[in-house]
Amino acid sequence: MDLTATKWTPASYTDFLTFLESKRNDKAQARVAKIVRTNYPLLGISMADLKAWGTAISKGDPTGFLAVAGTEVYEVILIRAYVISRLRLNLPDFVAACDRYFTTADCWAICDMAIHFKQVKRYPTEFLATIERYLRSGQPWLQRSGLVFLLKFYLTPEFRDRAFTLALSVTSDDYYVQLGQAWFLAAAFKDDPDQVYQVLETMPVSLVQRTVQKIKSLRRTAPEQKQVLTEILARRRAQ
Repeated sequence: MDLTATKWTPASYTDFLTFLESKRNDKAQARVAKIVRTNYPLLGISMADLKAWGTAISKGDPTGFLAVAGTEVYEVILIRAYVISRLRLNLPDFVAACDRYFTTADCWAICDMAIHFKQVKRYPTEFLATIERYLRSGQPWLQRSGLVFLLKFYLTPEFRDRAFTLALSVTSDDYYVQLGQAWFLAAAFKDDPDQVYQVLETMPVSLVQRTVQKIKSLRRTAPEQKQVLTEILARRRAQ
């Protein structure tokens, strides 16, 4: 299909779904299914292809595509994210696009597409209200999405303190929410390890463990920093 030239209608979208099905890769599908636990059907198409197709659609009739695109397969949801990420949207339309997209999330990979939504940089202060709403929702996938926005776009001198407050305001036993918080702290560790050490002294032990594991897995973490993290985790476990 010439995705740039396509005018999107229910009929052309059906053709697109047929096109995606023709790209099914059963071996890749099996690999993805082991790490992405989603209820949507998986086709096993590479992220590189999905991004390329999303880019092509965004150069043609992106709003038409988003008007007809659904949730028939996991891959089309990711393509929707790539299309959204390339749109120039005012704040209300961007918030609406995010709401429509992230309410379809049922796995970490869909949430983590937030890293591509660079429109946040145009409205960093205003978009915090949407992030706060996601974090307060009690819905794990929205909370995960909010955390990903914070770690990607708000660990800056201007917003760092606010980002920490918001990221640590979430109290959840959900595995993927806690991993999102651990990812946030691992991203923050690069510029201010002392701040992260301090935070680890007050967080729930399960979250401390996941954060320590995440930070220690990073290549940039020095041996002496790993030792400090190990000592903090041991001390917290003993409390």
